[in-house]
Amino acid sequence: MKKTKIEKRAHSIRSLSIKWKRGISPVVATSLLIALVFILALIVFLWFRGFSQEAITKFGDQNIQAACGNVKLDVSYSSPVVVISNSGDVPINKIKIQFSDSGTATTEDLEGFGGLPIGGVETVDISKYNSASKIILIPVLLGNSNSGKQNYICDKKYGYEVNI
Repeated sequence: MKKTKIEKRAHSIRSLSIKWKRGISPVVATSLLIALVFILALIVFLWFRGFSQEAITKFGDQNIQAACGNVKLDVSYSSPVVVISNSGDVPINKIKIQFSDSGTATTEDLEGFGGLPIGGVETVDISKYNSASKIILIPVLLGNSNSGKQNYICDKKYGYEVNI
């Protein structure tokens, strides 16, 4: 039986497609698989590394978060001046001021504040914040880490609220 042109062409296309279906060599496949696993492991490592914070300490080995509990601010307000005294046993490096205007809270460094040693007193003009309905003074401590000295902003619960 004689093959038609269409049958011959279909046979040649089938034979070509079989040649093209060869896979990549096992060496190349293994190399690609190892590279893929290595890259995924690197991504996971860097991702988890971002979750852990560098430990900041105060007074040698005390965690600075625990030192925030030893901060005690005594604040008196007489418009437009606030008098801040440190009656705790931790020196305060800076103070962040959080003020609320019409429902939105903004936090920034307290201008004119130069730090407060233990037992120190400082007077700061806060007339810039007179439009605020509530002000919270949040202590910032200076601690040690592997990369040198670092500021640590204490939690808001260690701050002092000033009603204006």
